[in-house]
Amino acid sequence: MKKILKGIGTGLLAVLILIGLGYEISKPVKSLTYTYLKNRASAYAADIKVGVLGDSIWGNVQDETGVAAVVERELGVEVYNCAIGGTQAAYNWAEIEGRPDQSLMVITNQVIYGEAAYDNSELNQYYLEVNWQEMDYIIFSYGVNDYYAGVFCEGEDPYNPNTYAGAIRTALEAWQEYAPQATFILCAQNLTQLHSYGKIAGDSDEINYGGGTGPDYVNALKRVAAEYESVIFINTYEDITIDRANGNVLLEDGTHFSEYGREVYAKNIVRYLAKDLIAKNG
Repeated sequence: MKKILKGIGTGLLAVLILIGLGYEISKPVKSLTYTYLKNRASAYAADIKVGVLGDSIWGNVQDETGVAAVVERELGVEVYNCAIGGTQAAYNWAEIEGRPDQSLMVITNQVIYGEAAYDNSELNQYYLEVNWQEMDYIIFSYGVNDYYAGVFCEGEDPYNPNTYAGAIRTALEAWQEYAPQATFILCAQNLTQLHSYGKIAGDSDEINYGGGTGPDYVNALKRVAAEYESVIFINTYEDITIDRANGNVLLEDGTHFSEYGREVYAKNIVRYLAKDLIAKNG
């Protein structure tokens, strides 16, 4: 080993040492900063509770490789993952695979305003069992299905629940009043890719299904977040670089994250949570 090290230049040796410390030279997670933030924030994380409402990015995988499990493992917080695959923020007037609408708007009306829940044991209704008024953070993670469904990003009425931004804005104000103790996190969707005959035929940067491109939805969410206090905006679309070179590594089907991608995504969430915990307690 000593002979090998003697033949390595100082710069390369420094890189190898950083890699040994867990440093990743990639935009998705700058691990040296990440590790520092995570370790410092862990002192404040023991009793922190995080509630999640969202779509399949959080909801599809519920094992130890799922986003919620990785966030718990990395930071030591307790995550109540109520995300449901196939759902969107805005009202969904068409049933998905025979299931009734469980959009953010419907969940908001059920939890906050006491509207009757669906009498169907096959539906994921874990969100009805959570005490949201004990959550320190509440995450809204929607956008992919609104985008695919062609839901308009915004309309003339800023509170139109049939638009993406209108639904988020309407729900956010209701939840802030219902759970004023919580810091809210608006998590943007990730870039998605369209495959045709085994090749990438396009992505959400350019494809518009009727309501806008991917960046249109992200920018709409960013504008909503800027309107309110105690709201953190996570720009997943830009924080995690997905392109033709790495799409098959980060994504498993052009939309959903692979196991590796879920870890990258979850660590990005941890980075924001850690920064906020440090700011509040450090």
